[in-house]
Amino acid sequence: MKKRKFAIFSLLIVLLLSFSGFQYYKYQRVHNIFDEIYYEESDYHNYTFLWKGRAFYKLKGLKIIDNGSQDLYKHSIDYKSVNLPNTIHSLGYYFYFGFQEMTKVGIEMRLRLPDTETTINVDYQYDVNNQQLERFMWYYDDESTGYFQQSQIEAFLVEHGKTVDEIRKEADNVLRNKVLKDWTTIYSSR
Repeated sequence: MKKRKFAIFSLLIVLLLSFSGFQYYKYQRVHNIFDEIYYEESDYHNYTFLWKGRAFYKLKGLKIIDNGSQDLYKHSIDYKSVNLPNTIHSLGYYFYFGFQEMTKVGIEMRLRLPDTETTINVDYQYDVNNQQLERFMWYYDDESTGYFQQSQIEAFLVEHGKTVDEIRKEADNVLRNKVLKDWTTIYSSR
């Protein structure tokens, strides 16, 4: 009888230590809000969905795309256009969960240029491994040719009465006041 109690007690201790170690691991890997977003979504797709709902379900006005394909945008979350200000054409998250060794969360926005139907794309990519946030800017012309070089973007923006700095500030405001603010309303960010 004592051996059985000891075995059960030992098993409980092992389970408790394993659970504690797992929780510690989850807590230690998160260094900032972008890590939170990435790991919350990654955990949902890996194991947490068994007992925990997806954080993004709590946010109204999102279209969640999980099509099970091997495409780059396999896991993406887009804001519905009716929930965006007029200056933003589209806004969304996309995730790379180990696709070609990439572990990234991206936030892509298309900003409308004043008095036109023309948009400029601003993309923030956060690499979970090296904890770097990068910003990219580009646009497409009427023939769907992409322009990515800074000199091309500067010339394009001058044609439309804007500067790169103005677009950066506008995009940073969208990132701060829409994307990150929405995240902190649905997730208890530390």
